[in-house]
Amino acid sequence: MNNFTPRGRAVRILCRVDEENAYVNLLLQKELKEVQEGRDRQLITMLVNGTLKNRLTLDYALRLHLRTALSSLPHEVRWILRISAFQLLFLTKIPAPAAINEGVELTKLRQGKYTKLVNGVLHNVLETGWNIRWPNSKKEAARYLSVKYSHPEWMVKRWLKRYGFEETEKLCSTNNEPVFLWIRTNTLKTTREDLVEKLEEEGIQVQLGDRVPESLVLENPGAIEQLKSFQEGLFTVQDESSQLVAHILNPAPGDHVLDACAAPGGKTTHIAQKMNDQGEILAFDIHSHKIELIQQLAHRLGITIIRAQEGDARELRGVKDGSCPKVLVDAPCSGLGVIRRRADLRYHKAEEEIQKLPALQLEILERAARCVSRGGELVYSTCTIEPEENFEVVKAFKTAHPEFKPVSLLDLLPFSLEDERDIRQAEKGMLQILPHRHGMDGFFIAKFQREV
Repeated sequence: MNNFTPRGRAVRILCRVDEENAYVNLLLQKELKEVQEGRDRQLITMLVNGTLKNRLTLDYALRLHLRTALSSLPHEVRWILRISAFQLLFLTKIPAPAAINEGVELTKLRQGKYTKLVNGVLHNVLETGWNIRWPNSKKEAARYLSVKYSHPEWMVKRWLKRYGFEETEKLCSTNNEPVFLWIRTNTLKTTREDLVEKLEEEGIQVQLGDRVPESLVLENPGAIEQLKSFQEGLFTVQDESSQLVAHILNPAPGDHVLDACAAPGGKTTHIAQKMNDQGEILAFDIHSHKIELIQQLAHRLGITIIRAQEGDARELRGVKDGSCPKVLVDAPCSGLGVIRRRADLRYHKAEEEIQKLPALQLEILERAARCVSRGGELVYSTCTIEPEENFEVVKAFKTAHPEFKPVSLLDLLPFSLEDERDIRQAEKGMLQILPHRHGMDGFFIAKFQREV
């Protein structure tokens, strides 16, 4: 047993998430660069994301068998217990004796005096299984959903008020499902059909997305940056719901487009594809180090029309009022629509953030609106499902700016809506995508046109 087994690496990553408040995606990327074996990479990713997603549930199960508070144990012991319990409760393909033995051996290596405790607790977890006494779902609905589906209680309470118990449970359950990797075909270099053929030649299982014409989903792709098709810029990673934005903006070749909050550049480069790399895109972001990300992505995809520059979207210095026929505001938001994709996101957020963000979002939207030319169009989008950041911001904007009229999304969406609620929304120029209803990342899009 050593620190460089998949379980040892997973524990190391999760301890850093805990101790340094670090982002798990960045730590995973760095760690996986040192791992060559595809199966090991998949196991590390599954252990890290699965354990982190289900942390509150695992803690609840572990506390049943602990005489001392879980928080009183060293970080490493906590994560060894959680990773091992995750395997015992969630991963049927991993033999229970192997999960327990690896946990015990890791403890011997790192925190030897806790070996007996870990061994005893894990055997009890195995014996109990899912025969757990949960909080009463009728009397303590928020607490029940919080520990059963590992979501902060404040978050669950918000959704219970909005959706009721049954739909909130579906949303929480969907947020815990494994995620597949969605990619966007770079239509400047290839077709979706040719990309499928290329990826299959590289040993990747591919399925066509059925809602966005450029979308593909990859199953267990491993290290995609090592694929020749990736290096040649034939695709980029982007969820289907995010790919809708460029279709809703609907730019034409030769257009002058403003992207007010552009990093890391997924939507910006998709807009460039829709423009056939003809025209100009002004791409702003407030973080200087993220400007380089936009430029690197554009270079890999062979895109030349993006002018990426550092700048506050509340100011947009150098952009003349009324100068842009197409403007996108992909606003900074709480990100609660992408919880399924980012395992640690639910623990990084606080309700106070949702209360503060709408003022910033509206300020950015109003500044960007001044840049829209007469007859021009403005799209507002977020990757959250919270109405204060979406419908309420749009409502405030429409009240203050009657010169901007909603544009129906029905003819712009690359797929047909089936739910009457969605159809009515889209007719009014807005669409709220929900993970449990639509099978995509949670997302919000609204479109307006300025009067001539």
